[in-house]
Amino acid sequence: MKFDFSTLASKKVRYGSLSTLMIIIVLAVLVVLNLVFERLDLSFDLSSNTNYSLSQESIDIVKNLDKPVTIYALVRTGEEDNVLSGYVGTLTFSRLLREYETNSSNVKVEYRDPYMLPGFAEQFSVEGDGIPIDSVIVQSGEKFKVIKSTEMYTVNYDQNYQPYVESINIETNISNAINYVTSPVTSVLYTITGSNEQTLSENLKRQIDLANYDIKEVNLATSDVPEDCTMLFATQPTRDWTEDEAKKVLAYLQNDGRAIFLVAYYGTEFPNMSSVLQNYGVDLGKYIVIEGNPNNYIVGNPVYILPTIASHAITDPLVAADYMPLMVQASGVDLLDVKKSSTTIEKLLVSSNKAYGKTNLKSTVTTKEAADTTGPFNLAVAITDSVYTNEQHTTKIIVAGAFSMLDENLNNAISGGNWKFLINSMNWLQDKENTIYIAPKTPEEQTTLSMTSSQAFAYAIISVLVLPGLILAAGFYVWFVRRRTS
Repeated sequence: MKFDFSTLASKKVRYGSLSTLMIIIVLAVLVVLNLVFERLDLSFDLSSNTNYSLSQESIDIVKNLDKPVTIYALVRTGEEDNVLSGYVGTLTFSRLLREYETNSSNVKVEYRDPYMLPGFAEQFSVEGDGIPIDSVIVQSGEKFKVIKSTEMYTVNYDQNYQPYVESINIETNISNAINYVTSPVTSVLYTITGSNEQTLSENLKRQIDLANYDIKEVNLATSDVPEDCTMLFATQPTRDWTEDEAKKVLAYLQNDGRAIFLVAYYGTEFPNMSSVLQNYGVDLGKYIVIEGNPNNYIVGNPVYILPTIASHAITDPLVAADYMPLMVQASGVDLLDVKKSSTTIEKLLVSSNKAYGKTNLKSTVTTKEAADTTGPFNLAVAITDSVYTNEQHTTKIIVAGAFSMLDENLNNAISGGNWKFLINSMNWLQDKENTIYIAPKTPEEQTTLSMTSSQAFAYAIISVLVLPGLILAAGFYVWFVRRRTS
């Protein structure tokens, strides 16, 4: 049988060859593009709360690392993308871990299956109670921090007592843990007890701990200020300190001491505590601040004050990141007419000049009365007292007239502004610059798609019959036209 080479020149062969060539070219381009984009590792976070991306603060931490950090994820093999999916959503956990690696060559993420390697996590179980699956261990050298799975999200209850995820704390915990394990020194913060002081919530303690501070308690009625104390934390007492307790605090401060005072006036005076503050040129105002400028309080609540933020090393990062502190029923921090020449007092948070101080706490009106004091008021100040004897001695104190800044619900209502202020204050007291506070993220709102049975039937007909039928008709039309022209 003799082959007819003239058939190679027919339109049918030319069209077929051209189609085959185009298919090969398109496939080749797709393969090349896939390889290029895979190496570029490009991705875009389109979620409204950027739950799949790191904040700039976390990026700065990992980019400035000068030592290797390993993040171990205790995850069952094959479930890497589904970790905590019922609480934070699919891919949230794995994408965030990938972001840490992407932004620093010093960060390495390793998954460990606790079922296949049951003994791996035991070496990090300091308390001996085991580490649950889906937890994270951050390690650098001999130092490590365990983040349990339940700490990476916060559950609250609505008015019908139904649980819901209030916040996602994955980045908050991991970034601060990285900062913790790479810091050479851990400061020791002592909260003062003995006068029934306001306590710190467990979540606030967790944030302070992750910011590289060990938290302990000291009862000044029975003990002196411990030698390892690098900072005192004085919260609202229900009764005044004794003279002996005040002398212990003053002696500590005069020896390069650092302290935070979060106290307010509610009708009970604290003369012994005040004597410590007076030694550094300030005192707690005997009034509650009522804000008169609508721009400086939450609508309808002039005692819920959104203070004006003064420029300072503590507050500038708040302004840059759009954080706003919230102070409820605050007292002013009055500056005394006489203070030591060695003492410098800097304003941090202030009221507007339309604010006034309510001196009669039993008053039934919030409007200004004749006995009320006139603003503006200092709501938080930073004090530095430097004295040179045979060597330089520096005392640093933060005084804020609102212990409400400890409240967890208030802090969540303003996206973490109060606790960021507290962490920044601690860092300033300890002359630190790199410790941060990262606010938790809120989960995406999930909308359930609901359809009637008739709508579901219509969509099924369109997707199963109509669309495929249109595609077949278009193909038949192209075939028919080519057949007539061939």
